[in-house]
Amino acid sequence: MNRKYSDGKAYKVIAYIFANFFKDEEQRIMRQVVKESRRHDCKVVFFSTLADFYFNDLNDRGEQKIFTAVSVERFDAIILMSESFKLDEEQLALVERAQAAGVPVLTVDKGFAGCINLSMDYGNSFHEIVEHMVRFHGYRRVYFMGGMPDNSFSLEREQVYLDAMAAVGVPREQCRVYYGGFWEIPCQKAMEQMFLDFEQGLEVPEAIICANDAMALEVCNCLRQRGYQVPEDVAVSGFDGVEMERYHRPRLTTGVFNVEGLIRKVFDIIDQGCPETYQGRRIPVYNAMRIGGSCGCRCRDDHNVSMEMVSLKRELHHLLKYQGDLNQMVVNIGTLKQMEEALRVVPQHMGPLWYKDFWFCANQGFLEKDVMEFGSLEKEEAPIDYTPVAKVLHYHNQDPAGGESGWAEVSYWEDMAFGGIVPDLHAQLEEKGFLLVTTVHLQGRSIGYTVITMDMDRFWFVGYSAFLASFRHLMELLRTQNQLMKMYTEDLLTGLLNRNGFYLRVDQLLEKAKGQDLSIISLDMDGLKQINDTYGHAEGDEALHSLGEIIETSIKQEVAARIGGDEFLIALTGLDILERTQEIVNGIKKGIRAYNEVSGKEYELHASIGSCTEGIGDHTLDYFLKKADDLMYIRKSLHKRRQGHPEI
Repeated sequence: MNRKYSDGKAYKVIAYIFANFFKDEEQRIMRQVVKESRRHDCKVVFFSTLADFYFNDLNDRGEQKIFTAVSVERFDAIILMSESFKLDEEQLALVERAQAAGVPVLTVDKGFAGCINLSMDYGNSFHEIVEHMVRFHGYRRVYFMGGMPDNSFSLEREQVYLDAMAAVGVPREQCRVYYGGFWEIPCQKAMEQMFLDFEQGLEVPEAIICANDAMALEVCNCLRQRGYQVPEDVAVSGFDGVEMERYHRPRLTTGVFNVEGLIRKVFDIIDQGCPETYQGRRIPVYNAMRIGGSCGCRCRDDHNVSMEMVSLKRELHHLLKYQGDLNQMVVNIGTLKQMEEALRVVPQHMGPLWYKDFWFCANQGFLEKDVMEFGSLEKEEAPIDYTPVAKVLHYHNQDPAGGESGWAEVSYWEDMAFGGIVPDLHAQLEEKGFLLVTTVHLQGRSIGYTVITMDMDRFWFVGYSAFLASFRHLMELLRTQNQLMKMYTEDLLTGLLNRNGFYLRVDQLLEKAKGQDLSIISLDMDGLKQINDTYGHAEGDEALHSLGEIIETSIKQEVAARIGGDEFLIALTGLDILERTQEIVNGIKKGIRAYNEVSGKEYELHASIGSCTEGIGDHTLDYFLKKADDLMYIRKSLHKRRQGHPEI
């Protein structure tokens, strides 16, 4: 069993798993986790995604591989922001692995059996907001914008609204509930329905209480588009305290997510060793109401919105420019054939992120012969998410401040056992205190993962999410180009080169072989037509495939191809290669004899071979091919004259 990361160390190592690291709210939580972890002698490995699995599509299935990237048995505890993910299957699998390894899991808001389940007490602070609207302001004609009819959070907040209205004497039939799905687009549709109801005689409300801020902001927007002022005509309240609310005028009256209290409680429990007495219990974390102007209160706001809007405009312009640069990166680098050549250019586009170190830990088999290969993985009936050994690429930003020079020291393809996260993990944790891990996937299948370190206050999280999407696109493009090149240059039946591939590779050899010799071995399979006619074309294909395997096992660095039908070629360059040429010919003859002895076929495999070895000089490739073919056909004619008694 693997040792824990903390074995022999004075600190604990915690896994923190959550969705959408690039969102403002998640960055706020990350900063608090790092701050609190330092107080409690802990190091943190963040595992995050670019999606919350809402669509459950091919991309989401690839993002779900983040859970299997976690070597749960090696952590001291796991913090799982379970509500941030819309699907539970992979989360439950991770929890089961952790429980089998005896590692405690702390979940937030969505509890799982056997875990320590922390729960934000939304009901308490939401009750304060509703009471503020109906008792402090005295609103009686109040409507409710809920999330989904079957969502537990929405139902809880809806019931708080209904109970508060009943407590002030408003009958149930005067309460109106709409469902905005917790986000903008369904909320727009719900507001359209509300406006239709107005046209049909429904009174315009004094206030609309919303189950979250995203819907509250959209409600305000829809009201203004129809000529209503907030709060003069209709008061609005929200819930959650999202980052975007800071830029809204008037500021929303809302509930504030108690990040500090939540993370403090998590690390207090970890300090206590996550005692079993906490398991199965709902551990509440209380939120608070924050008064804004949307409810009708007068509140002072010193926040300089105009400066913030200028900053946001600058950020948007920066992001659009960076996205354009990334698109250009994919176009330019995608034309390169060699993997190392392509990845050497990538750091030039990472400078604006203000990162410190970046690792790409690729699955074994994904990188082969310095080009991208994926076929070997696709042949597996049950592919694994991560291979036992990863090939690690490392960029170290040479700017000591983690700046945007784009000048990086690059280290290529160090082997590392899966679970190591990055080479020299403890040195990285001791220096930085935390790492951020994300998965890399193509067409829903994992090809590895990335790890990055940064200055949390300067790092450009949104830019990094755009970079990761482009990085995946680049990997896909290189893979597709490699597959197309294989189709263009490789014989699918034998796995040897085809005619195109042979000419390309030999041309490359000749460019580097000035003053050397060239040997061409021409080989023609005997009796293929008879095998096809007597035993069928499938058996003929099997014979060709077997001959291709014999040729492949008889060569080393030489170039071998099936150039069509029953014809094969082998090429090699060098000095004094006549002996090596004869060694290859003899190896093929020996292989054919061995095959015939054990194949159990009703036919025997035979071939005619001719070879030509001369100094390259001013000769063309066609010159060598013709001489080798001539010698091969002489041998073939001799075989026919012997009436079925060929030499090999």
